Amino acid sequence: MIEKRWASVMSSVETEVNRSLEWLGSERNEVRRMTALRIIEVLCNSDLVSLHLYISKIFTELRNPLRNQRHETRMAAACTLGACMELIPMSERNVRNPWLNFLYEELQRNFQMASVEGYHGALLVSQELLQHGGMYMQSHFGQVCDMALKLKEYRDPIVHKAAIALLPVLARYSPQEFTRVNTGSSESMMGRACNYLITLSRTSDRDRAAAFLALGNIAQFCSTEYRSFLEPTTRAIRDALIQRAKMRIPPAEADETVTAVLQTIATLATAMGPALTRYVRDLLDLMFTAGLSQALCDSLLVLEREVSQLQPAIQGRLLDMVSIILVGVPFRP
Repeated sequence: MIEKRWASVMSSVETEVNRSLEWLGSERNEVRRMTALRIIEVLCNSDLVSLHLYISKIFTELRNPLRNQRHETRMAAACTLGACMELIPMSERNVRNPWLNFLYEELQRNFQMASVEGYHGALLVSQELLQHGGMYMQSHFGQVCDMALKLKEYRDPIVHKAAIALLPVLARYSPQEFTRVNTGSSESMMGRACNYLITLSRTSDRDRAAAFLALGNIAQFCSTEYRSFLEPTTRAIRDALIQRAKMRIPPAEADETVTAVLQTIATLATAMGPALTRYVRDLLDLMFTAGLSQALCDSLLVLEREVSQLQPAIQGRLLDMVSIILVGVPFRP
């Protein structure tokens, strides 16, 4: 309705925004609070000019939801924050910077709470600032890297996963800073992150999928520097697929880890191109042990496009798989 700019909707925007802000500020009913967050997010995404008048009120009222006790509320508040930030034109620094300063101060305040809610809120605000704050976070990049590294092994799984998810966001924001070895350190942020994620993919069943996806995304944003991590990454992928094959899980039952592994292989192929050939050739047979699935087909499609040397092997194995499914024997020309 909002996208079509219906007159009845436009006339009610002011009423809806005011009611939503009231629910955020004083309402104890979580259903109403979540509804208010969703309404404001949708209105912000509609890019209504009249909503610019409410930016300051929205930012102010989002402070408490971003450190709410409920995980779902914090996540919804972060989505709403990102949508609201897009309303502020990049060119208007005199308008934009005071609010970015305000958000960064809130980030620090949340972190200093030293609680699950505070840490998670700080990580969420960091991600939105990196994604929607333009060059503002360049001067705070090191501090946010330190925060992510500190919280990556935090005992609470929500905080722990949010810290892992922030690592590729940092790589995307400033690949140069992410891969640079700073004075007084023997390892770059990328080195510390990748070594941790590779170890995590080998040792944690719970976090294996998230670790692989993060590694693939880091490779995408820092492809040249990632070459030294290709061998240990593909070895970890190989071990994960072997482990699944040993568990004798029916091929039709694709799990989260296998889907993440196949997606990571595709992301690595996009990032590294032919440089991946010698590493992935030995993975093909293991990829097919996971069974025919959309994730497998998507991964193979990318491999064929980005690593053309593998095309004959991929087509041959795929024909065999389909033939075995249909008639019980490998394909015979």
